[in-house]
Amino acid sequence: MPKVLVTGGAGFIGSHLAEALLRGGAQVTVVDDLSTGRRAYVPRAAKFFKLGIQSPKLRELVRRLEPNYICHLAAQRSVVRAQADAAADAEVNIVGSLNLLEAVRAIKLKKFLFVSTAGVYGEPEQLPTPETAELRPSSPYAMAKHVVEQYLGYYEQLGIPTVVVRPANVYGPRQDASGEGGVVAIFCRQLLHGEALTIVGHGQQTRDFVYVTDVAAGMVAALHDGRGSYNLATSHELTVRELAIRLGSIAGQVPRVAYLPPRAHDLPRSSLSSEHARRELSWQPEVPLEDGLRQTLRWFKEHSR
Repeated sequence: MPKVLVTGGAGFIGSHLAEALLRGGAQVTVVDDLSTGRRAYVPRAAKFFKLGIQSPKLRELVRRLEPNYICHLAAQRSVVRAQADAAADAEVNIVGSLNLLEAVRAIKLKKFLFVSTAGVYGEPEQLPTPETAELRPSSPYAMAKHVVEQYLGYYEQLGIPTVVVRPANVYGPRQDASGEGGVVAIFCRQLLHGEALTIVGHGQQTRDFVYVTDVAAGMVAALHDGRGSYNLATSHELTVRELAIRLGSIAGQVPRVAYLPPRAHDLPRSSLSSEHARRELSWQPEVPLEDGLRQTLRWFKEHSR
């Protein structure tokens, strides 16, 4: 039974990944400081340690657990917060990641999976954007992810096998609706509270929405069979305005919409090519958008307060 350590495993994507790993027969340990994750999201079958990735205790824990695999999802994930304080963002997303990678040097690891971001591509010249595109991150958050990707090349030279996944716009149950990210979660909460759906900018910006269980499956495939970098995406664009209309239709209402000023560095279009993952990992997204939105809205309805 392989031993897998998941950092950020109490979060939205991390908790779904922990569940997928357990279903595959792995022994899972979750490390999370619960700054944004929730203890209730950690699967009961997983071991749990409340710990930040910057902590000196992390190295001792990794040496003691001696996992076969590490999935690194823990991060400061707010783009707005990173813009307000790039140094604080780097302390978690760069220095924290290096703290974890230094801990790995003391053990024999089969694979280190790093969850990056579609933001490393910046404003792409090609859509859907392949992994071979030039990386031009324009926000401190994306820059930090890009820096860690570069560091992974150094640790590869030290004999640590690594793989990078770059998910598109992930949505689904457990997504946080309180921050600026996660437009699907924000729309679900607003619909259920009878509020206007707030669209930042003109609403014609496009995103590539991929369901969280599909992303978790792609991460498991990359962990076992992948090397290099892989996009996890549907490769289809949807405008934010169309997303609002579709969610309203699923909820059985015509939503009211309120437009807010655009954010700095907000990309006009975004969609990732998943051909590399389909070809090398035999992975493809399985959940149609309508089904995923319906399941997500149902989850928010069941967990609304």
